[in-house]
Amino acid sequence: MKRFMRIASSLLLLFTLAACGGGGGSNTVPANTIVSGIASKGLIINGTVRIYALVNGTKGALLATVPTNDQGYYSADIGSYVGPVMAEASGAYLDEATGTTKTVPDNAPIHAALPLAQGTVSLPVTALTELAVQKADNLTPEAITAANTLVSEIFKVDIVTTLPVAPTATALADATQAQKDYTLALATVSQVSKDTGTSLENTLTTLAQGITSSGMSTATVATVQAALTTFVTTNSNNRTGVTNTAETNVANAGTLSKSYTLALQGTIAAGAIRGIQFNLVLPPGVTLNINSATSAILDSSLKLPADGVLAAKYANGAATIGIVNTSGLSVGTLATLTCNITATGGAPAATAFSVTNLKAVNEKGSAITGVTVIVQ
Repeated sequence: MKRFMRIASSLLLLFTLAACGGGGGSNTVPANTIVSGIASKGLIINGTVRIYALVNGTKGALLATVPTNDQGYYSADIGSYVGPVMAEASGAYLDEATGTTKTVPDNAPIHAALPLAQGTVSLPVTALTELAVQKADNLTPEAITAANTLVSEIFKVDIVTTLPVAPTATALADATQAQKDYTLALATVSQVSKDTGTSLENTLTTLAQGITSSGMSTATVATVQAALTTFVTTNSNNRTGVTNTAETNVANAGTLSKSYTLALQGTIAAGAIRGIQFNLVLPPGVTLNINSATSAILDSSLKLPADGVLAAKYANGAATIGIVNTSGLSVGTLATLTCNITATGGAPAATAFSVTNLKAVNEKGSAITGVTVIVQ
């Protein structure tokens, strides 16, 4: 610990480093397949979820019918079935934008699809998963995967692995950034429905029409971002505690995503660098997932080596990044950085980024020279 403190001090880090640990687990596959998740448009309380088999891209046998609880959660045991599935959810929910109770009718449920259900799997059923189902021309495993990936990229949250929460300040206070983003994305859909005076079903159909395999149309992006701004800044029914669009990745909905690699260069021994700090200046039209200056800002944007500890600040198109690594860093890939692109003409070249004020230290906290970080 003293060694890490010495490294951190040598780097002049201005933020608190927070480490996280992992745990082991069993590889045993349960005898039955269990599908569970959250049904939300906001949370569908005491509603109904039906799980169906998918056969050759179309709805097959009903595998299970289960209720949602008072948190919108459901769990369905579908026996020995293994394969693609579709979930349908219906029931009452508190509409985020109007503050009134509305209903997803049983004859017009929202859907979600999974390319493979085996063992214990998570499958939220939300307005965003409904968009993905609508964008999959047929529900083959390949089409489901492509559609889920497309909608996830457009709305900047993994719509299958992330579970939204109640749209309240209390729930969001304990939520991950991804859960916050998902929850606010669903509230944004609610606001679009309110702004356009259309039902949820028609709103989702219109939004789906604005999504293609290459992204979201300019008009649809404008509609979504205007609705987000209205919901978080002026809607008196907003109970999330979020009042600034910069606090959520939904502000970047519809933008192109591109990954860049940060790499170490120099003549140094393997594992010699135990700590490094530098400034990364982004080119115009490029942002990280959240335009804010919190210490957790890069959690969903910057993927580190397994034993890396990150501290970062991000504001005004530049990030200050500090990394401490227990086993030491070597020449080569340092991290993968995911950016949102709004620049005219598409994603800028890696050379448009710049790295300044780099400091690197060894395990004793002594400075290491001849090291550079490049963007690829």
